[in-house]
Amino acid sequence: MLDILIKNGLIVDGTGNPANKMDLGIKEGKIVKIKVNITENANKVIDAEGLVVSPGFIDVHSHNDLVPFMDEDIQNLKIRQGVTTELVGQCGLGVVPCIEDETKLWKNYIKGVVGCPNIKFNFKDVNNYFKKIKEDKIKNNYAVLISHGAIRAKIMGFNPSEASNDEIKEMCNLAEDAMKQGAIGMSLGLQYMPGIYSKGKELIELCKVIKKYNGIVMVHVRNHDRNIVKAIKEVIDVARVSGAKIHISHMRSYDSKELGCTADKLINLVDEAIKDGINITFDEHLYLSGSTLMTQLLPPWITEKGNEAMLNMLKDNKVIERVKKELEDLNTNYVGWDNYSYIATWDGILITSLNKEENSKYIGRTVGEIAKEKNIHPLNFVADLLVSEETGVGIVTLNIFSEEDTIKLIKHPFQMVGSDSIPAGDPHPRLYGNYPLFIGKYVRDKKALTLEECIYKCTLLPAKTLGLKDIGILKEGKNADVTIFDLKDIVGYEDYINKSKSPKGIKYVIINGNISMDNGIIVDSKNGNIIKK
Repeated sequence: MLDILIKNGLIVDGTGNPANKMDLGIKEGKIVKIKVNITENANKVIDAEGLVVSPGFIDVHSHNDLVPFMDEDIQNLKIRQGVTTELVGQCGLGVVPCIEDETKLWKNYIKGVVGCPNIKFNFKDVNNYFKKIKEDKIKNNYAVLISHGAIRAKIMGFNPSEASNDEIKEMCNLAEDAMKQGAIGMSLGLQYMPGIYSKGKELIELCKVIKKYNGIVMVHVRNHDRNIVKAIKEVIDVARVSGAKIHISHMRSYDSKELGCTADKLINLVDEAIKDGINITFDEHLYLSGSTLMTQLLPPWITEKGNEAMLNMLKDNKVIERVKKELEDLNTNYVGWDNYSYIATWDGILITSLNKEENSKYIGRTVGEIAKEKNIHPLNFVADLLVSEETGVGIVTLNIFSEEDTIKLIKHPFQMVGSDSIPAGDPHPRLYGNYPLFIGKYVRDKKALTLEECIYKCTLLPAKTLGLKDIGILKEGKNADVTIFDLKDIVGYEDYINKSKSPKGIKYVIINGNISMDNGIIVDSKNGNIIKK
């Protein structure tokens, strides 16, 4: 007797091989049979006629670190888009290690990305984080990266100084402990504090630790504007010296002739690195608008001084006037900073995440719109809001990417899909629609990829890249993580103002052999596991 029998589905197994119409049997959390016309009885039979049967999607870039502590609706969002496994701790902005009494500054800084549930940050290490998210069980599978930003904040706070040998050794010890406890690797956030202060020696020594345990280093590079080539070359050089496997997070530049860089140049960089023997991959979310912290609007000579100094500077009219001039001058150029006020324009800076009730009226509105209403310069409003919120503000940067570049990038054989989901405030729709958007828009409608290529990029390619051997493929003996969807109906919406639209087309989600979505309805169960390296 099978636990679940999936009949008559078009099986796309994750390998990139041609799809076949077959049945699939599941028992005790494993795939036990894949063949034409399985006749064995089952406790649950799913008729997948006209549907695609795929491995569960693996989200290689998620900021859902704290989602297990949030409400059920937020916890269900990844299941609604077919994600069965996600990798958290990204962009150097993770919650491990982060102890309330030691690093309150860190908590305040990252809450615009990871959210702010009513819990204490007491994740002293990876084991402690896993223990706490398992206490109430989890909806889907979780793997974690140790976050360089959190490590540096624990050892040095937001001190902009170059790390000493002793400080590097302390950071390496924390990274080694994390790898021993099952971290998949480490993330770098070189455009965010305090990662922005890190130098080559610090990065190389940390990457050597990750290499020692055959982990991966996932990097938010220092710039995504016209300086992105230099930024990517930096991490390629770190990989060359350390021997570490690297992965460039959300590797795109902007749709701006003045401040952007074409996909062709980025692809050439990756291809040359591969020829040189560098183990390098990258990911994309599929939306044409981005999401970040409002502090990224400010040049680094303000942000690098830490929160308290930054807040004082934002109250200084002379500082504000200097920033205005720099934002208007396209020759202004800083490592670790992109001029979003020009790239997106003030009317393209949408406020999505705030913490104070008195400011909630600004959520879902643009900086430009509010500034016009108040009859002030947009930067003055930004400064006032950041001061009021103690810098914890999340934004969406509207229409900053090129669809043509996106298509070129997703066609690359070492590209995979990550949502870059941010569960804070009024979230960017990639939190709940990224994978349906990829399949519906870029596969079915634009035919940029075949269905088999698309599923490979969402399943087996990330599994192989991260070293996860039991998921990402429909094969006898492998874990029964399965997503079933209607290719004709699947949609991920790109609405940044009215974000109430859940994706369409995902019909069934099976996690570790248990049903989490049944014919489009979320099942009230927590079927996820912890995945360790």
